[in-house]
Amino acid sequence: MKIVTWNTERVSKDADKIQDAINQFDADIIVLTETCSILNAMTNYNIVASSTLPEYFDVIKYKKGENRTSIWTKYNIVKEITTYDNYTNVSAVLETDLGLLIVYGTIVGVFGGIGKRFETDLSGTLNDLNKLDSEKAICIAGDLNTYFSGYAYPSHKARAIFNDAFKKMGLINLTAEVKDNVDHIVISQLFLKDRKIEIETFNNDKSLSDHIGICITIL
Repeated sequence: MKIVTWNTERVSKDADKIQDAINQFDADIIVLTETCSILNAMTNYNIVASSTLPEYFDVIKYKKGENRTSIWTKYNIVKEITTYDNYTNVSAVLETDLGLLIVYGTIVGVFGGIGKRFETDLSGTLNDLNKLDSEKAICIAGDLNTYFSGYAYPSHKARAIFNDAFKKMGLINLTAEVKDNVDHIVISQLFLKDRKIEIETFNNDKSLSDHIGICITIL
């Protein structure tokens, strides 16, 4: 199983090259943040996405078709799950080869990791996660606006809050050791069992977006 997450910076660069960068992995699950409908999943993907943003929203002018979070998947979508903010977070139950998996895509802090908005998004996201079916495996993916190694951006407190929540839910942050990175993939430990994990990064020069992309392969 391959899972990709990437913040495409509102597709402000070359859309075709961004599309190619995503397609190269032929991933089973793709969680895009700061994205837009100009990017087209191939025909073998199902899509569940946060609501399309109005032209003026949160004191930002958005282009037509922009949305904050999308999940593309080759798997059957069993059902969508309501989130606290339908403009920012999106969640669905997927029927994967390894069993049912709840995927929760998010941006925690739509204006970055500093300020009240980050705190509000963090609180709302954690409330959503606490409501998820604890008997199903969970994958959280997206822009958490938090470094989990090295410099504690935005703060040691934010890092600790996330880590405590992950521990209580039996989740492991597969991307915690990727340096200077805020985009993460966090999965239930039981879903991984004793499987091997490979991590690959892309857009490392940040030429297509101001975020690197992450691809996790579960073998």
